[in-house]
Amino acid sequence: MADFVREVNSLVQKRENLHPDDPAIQLIWHDLVNLLKSNEESAIAFLEQRSKETELYWLCEIFEDLSAEFQSRAFIHCLLELQKKYPDLDMKQDIEYAIQSIEE
Repeated sequence: MADFVREVNSLVQKRENLHPDDPAIQLIWHDLVNLLKSNEESAIAFLEQRSKETELYWLCEIFEDLSAEFQSRAFIHCLLELQKKYPDLDMKQDIEYAIQSIEE
């Protein structure tokens, strides 16, 4: 799990340092989604352990893609708990998309 955490944190740091219009963002999103989708349990554990709102701010960008990959109630529950923990992060749309992913 330590390597997983290090790799995700490295990608988040790279994303954070990019200009908002940098096309490399798409590559980082792709890498993050591929890494996190490889193990839903590890991804959820990782997200639940985030202690900084800023970390989740950058990860929220890929929640829609993860919802499509996981299509699971466990991921929805994770998003709901994160929204409670960090009410300033507007995750309503992410949660709705996660729910829709299961219903389709």
